[in-house]
Amino acid sequence: MLLKFDNFEIKLNLDKSETALKLAKLSSFKAQINTWGEEIYFETTNLGIKPDKNARDIVTFGEVAYWCEGHSIAIGFGKTPVSIDNEIRLVSKVNVFATFFTSAKILNNLKKLDNNHRVNVIM
Repeated sequence: MLLKFDNFEIKLNLDKSETALKLAKLSSFKAQINTWGEEIYFETTNLGIKPDKNARDIVTFGEVAYWCEGHSIAIGFGKTPVSIDNEIRLVSKVNVFATFFTSAKILNNLKKLDNNHRVNVIM
């Protein structure tokens, strides 16, 4: 899966989870980005994905998660309004389904995104 933004892209390495398998079946799509602190998320089609046994609300930079209640892909890269200290805490438990190579450049580009941006998701 490839996430293409205006001036950069992120190649996702999907794991073998049920969440990743369901998301991989989607057709390519474009979505409006939403931000919540230092997190971006964007809606997908409702695939009926439920939280799995490993669902958690704290992620690390470089992990990509699926927020089941919001039918959205989420990338946390810093503090959110519910973070304690320096953790990356999302609003509720999510299914981590992919990772990506992190760098200072990617972090800086993610920090520049706002609700006026779109993402092109290439399958």
